[in-house]
Amino acid sequence: MTLVERKKTFGWSSIDDVLAQAVQSLPETPDSDLNRINLHWTLAAGKEIGDRSRVVKVAQGTLFVEVMGAEWVPVVATYEGKILWKLNKIFDSKGFTGIILKQVETLPGKPDKPVIVPASPGRQPNQTLDKHAVAREEHVKPISDPELRERLSRLNAKLRFVTLALVCMGLLANCATQQTAARSNTARKALLVTAKSSYAVRQIQQLKEKYPDRNYRDPRAYFHYLKANKFERSGDFDEAARQYSLVVLFDPTREDLHTHLISLYLRTGQFKLGLEAGQEAIERFPNNVRIHMIMGDILASQAKYREALDHYNKVMEVDPDNARAYLLAGYTMRSMKQYENARELFRKVTEADPANPLGYHYLGFALARTGEMESAEEKFKKSLNLRPSFIEARENLARVLELQKKYPEAMEQYKIILKLKPGDKKISEHIKHIHDFTAAESVDNVEMAEVPPFEPDEANIHTQIGIIFYEQAVYMEAVDEFRLALANEENKELRLVIAKIYELLGRMDKAITEVEAYREAGVGEDSVEILLNLARLYGLNKEMKKSIELLQRAVAMEPENDRLYHALALAHMSLNEYENAHRNINKAIGLNNKKDTYYFEQGALLERLGRYDQAIVSMKQTLEINPHHSNAHNFIGYIYATQGVELDKALGHLEQALIIQPRNGYFLDSLGWIYHKKGEFVQALAHIKKAMVYAQPDPVLYDHLGDVHFSMENMTEARKAWKTSLALTIKRLEDPTGEVPNPDKLREKIRNADQLILQSF
Repeated sequence: MTLVERKKTFGWSSIDDVLAQAVQSLPETPDSDLNRINLHWTLAAGKEIGDRSRVVKVAQGTLFVEVMGAEWVPVVATYEGKILWKLNKIFDSKGFTGIILKQVETLPGKPDKPVIVPASPGRQPNQTLDKHAVAREEHVKPISDPELRERLSRLNAKLRFVTLALVCMGLLANCATQQTAARSNTARKALLVTAKSSYAVRQIQQLKEKYPDRNYRDPRAYFHYLKANKFERSGDFDEAARQYSLVVLFDPTREDLHTHLISLYLRTGQFKLGLEAGQEAIERFPNNVRIHMIMGDILASQAKYREALDHYNKVMEVDPDNARAYLLAGYTMRSMKQYENARELFRKVTEADPANPLGYHYLGFALARTGEMESAEEKFKKSLNLRPSFIEARENLARVLELQKKYPEAMEQYKIILKLKPGDKKISEHIKHIHDFTAAESVDNVEMAEVPPFEPDEANIHTQIGIIFYEQAVYMEAVDEFRLALANEENKELRLVIAKIYELLGRMDKAITEVEAYREAGVGEDSVEILLNLARLYGLNKEMKKSIELLQRAVAMEPENDRLYHALALAHMSLNEYENAHRNINKAIGLNNKKDTYYFEQGALLERLGRYDQAIVSMKQTLEINPHHSNAHNFIGYIYATQGVELDKALGHLEQALIIQPRNGYFLDSLGWIYHKKGEFVQALAHIKKAMVYAQPDPVLYDHLGDVHFSMENMTEARKAWKTSLALTIKRLEDPTGEVPNPDKLREKIRNADQLILQSF
């Protein structure tokens, strides 16, 4: 079922919808039609009404319903519209159009129960309520839904029937209103996690006992499926896996759900759980190719090669064209030193998937091992034709060229490799060695042993597959492969790649977890670059205190690194700790006075500290280093305009800024504000309106618009602009970012405008 189909089916509206949907798979047989409708009737009407009524016939969209007790007929009648709406939603139709009620004394299988009330002062528990014992206000008072309370009050005035209060308490928990239990987290847990507390679950269990040969699905599976889907969409694969484990617990018959659960265990590195769940799933679905592949991959990564091969062999048996199974089986055979078998499997990869560069690469490697250098050379070249950036294939090609004494061709490959891996010392030294060797006068007389061929470092096959996925932006499949490569603690730097993928997905918390795991593994724990990256991630995750702590640790390691002080200044600035930020940016400038960025941020901090003259000095220093720094031009112009001084100079700076960024809404706003200060209101209004085309809704911009309209005596327009500014300001204050007007001053402006508008009348 696709996400779109799920949205259409469930509507994402309430837990009641999920429970009702869970029983839609009841078999369509004549003897069960009324049972189906009655089960849905109970879900739609609620337990209290359901216990006292039943559908006995359906004709032309009309439900014929028997109701036990005269006092219950008006109760059911008052909820007719909601019950019909609920039933039509459950059946995804508009087929039910009316209800005809018939009073009966008893219903088969539904005893006439006395209404019981909870204990209260002056009343014993479990005492039947006398209909004259409580005033009307008392039995409608506990009802929280105002519409329901009003409706039952009217009914009670006619019927004088006290037990309606308890009826509505049952309705609040069970009927189609979505005001109470359906929205309560506690109620959801009670409703869906335990069988006893869920009416729908109990009904399903009763039907299973009555009709054991029929397929009735547990509604809790639908509930946890929706939760799992929500977590998965947000990138929280750990919690998604936990929810899917509950889905398959409550609905163990769905093969696709088992497969997805095991895939999530692989993605989150929970290999033990993956193997356990995989073994259980294989017993149910012995020919599931995906599960066998995952099981084989996990077992092979744990060096359990023979067990892994059992699974790969099963995949090849069920799906003879599965190139991945041949590739991984061949790699496993090679790990077991069964080179002939491995070579044959790699050959099958190239036949099953001729566009797979890895198949040719590993086949070439196997051929080189058995001395078939020309064939190996051919395979490596095919691999590189399919993927020119495949460094390992290029290194192996250079090696076999060397072994065939084709030194000029080998040198060509090494030079390409050096471009792909600039600064690689191992390659540079080898190139020098070949150059010295080929410069000798009698190359043919030199023994091969004098030129030891290059021995490339071989990457794990899952790393290779993961890199291909990463290059193709198929990120989650890349994560799956990198998890397998990390299983035997190889290449821990892959955690940094996984962290980058989570960052791309917007899950900074998961990215942080990966980088911290990398540090805990003892790799680069004291690396300033890692600390900087981690501090950045904590900052993006709005944990700026932790970010500052890491940056301070980095500063202690490299006290002469201006970048670290700059980063610290920005971190303190984000917390409005301007003095600390100013101190750190000054240290950065002291270490490196050639960066325009440092002076610009120094000026911004001085402006925040109210030192406007010093701020302008810093901005001018920025422009000395970079005359085209548009933000510095804008800043100087805006400060002059705010102070009402040097307005012609301010105008010149804004014109310079707009030459560089002609569609910058904030620059246009600053230009409009300068014209406002100069008293040229028509020009000011034109530029501020133009600014609103290019900028997102901004409270300062609307504040300026209101001021300009006020100066032009457009009171209604001024009031409207200030009201908008106030709304945006209040919203921005919830998550403060950037400059915002003073809300009290805005309210004062609005009051003044109101008074002037009244005076005009």
